[in-house]
Amino acid sequence: MADKTGIEWTDATWNPVTGCSVVSPGCKNCYAMKLAGGRLRNHPSRKGLTTNHGAGAGPVWTGEIRFNEQWLTQPLGWRQPRKIFVCAHGDLFHGSVPPEWIDKVLAIAALAPRHTFQVLTKRASRMRSYMIDPITMARVLELADKMAGELGLYDYRQPSWPLPNLWLGVSVEDQQRAKERLMDLVEIPAAIRFISAEPLLGQVDLRPWLDRIQWVIAGGESGDGARPMHPDWVRAIRDDCLTHDVAFLFKQWGNWHPEVDIDRDDPDRKQPYADYRPPYFQMLNLSGGHTAIGTRLHVMRHCSKKSSGRTLDGRTYDGFPTTTT
Repeated sequence: MADKTGIEWTDATWNPVTGCSVVSPGCKNCYAMKLAGGRLRNHPSRKGLTTNHGAGAGPVWTGEIRFNEQWLTQPLGWRQPRKIFVCAHGDLFHGSVPPEWIDKVLAIAALAPRHTFQVLTKRASRMRSYMIDPITMARVLELADKMAGELGLYDYRQPSWPLPNLWLGVSVEDQQRAKERLMDLVEIPAAIRFISAEPLLGQVDLRPWLDRIQWVIAGGESGDGARPMHPDWVRAIRDDCLTHDVAFLFKQWGNWHPEVDIDRDDPDRKQPYADYRPPYFQMLNLSGGHTAIGTRLHVMRHCSKKSSGRTLDGRTYDGFPTTTT
């Protein structure tokens, strides 16, 4: 956890819960999983949470979940208001997380209205069942009252429900995951509902849900084994967000950047697309080769995340949802 972070859409990370399990294609190159099995493999909050499957295989979550009680009250000590990414190295709504742990995390959010708490999950159905349960509100607010007394927070005032400083979001990497998770997200009571389309691994049509979504983050994959993102996938999401007046943030290209945009039907084309070789990648058939949207072929170049940047069509998109908190 850290009260500062390089993640473009938040200010700080907070990890009262660590550990997870692979649930969909977007998990394949999870940075938190690699970190837990690499540099932090002997840290008490990560030790034993990953395993290696054979020579050359990277670390993989074991499915064990850990509650880090020592970090629970950390946001209460941060005086300056922050946007806080909750459980950046886990999933608060993983099936192995007891409701009591979730209650404690949300009680801290209730005790710190100056902060904005951003919860992102791939377990949208679990989040929905928890948040719509009529008992959840009473349980969380009762716990917050109790903790306020124990911690001497005498200026605490019980907030409304859903918590006005709690943003709830889901990760979607392709159309299948969008359909599965967004049907639940739009039914969840929340001050802000948001989508993280990162890593974007396929074309995604978000239009059926955008009238009930306030914010969309999109980006490509980075790190070892990163898979390229077709430029037209993210352009379509951007355009749909602008049409529906939904805040849009383009986080990154990742480790692949669009290098050449070729019209295959242009008789004056100087260089045939077949001439491009690694580190170029003809976009995009992830098993090799190329496909095109319409008559256009995008050639992607493998590069560092820093050099690929985060501008889309010459512009930086840093949209955030409008909120009264």
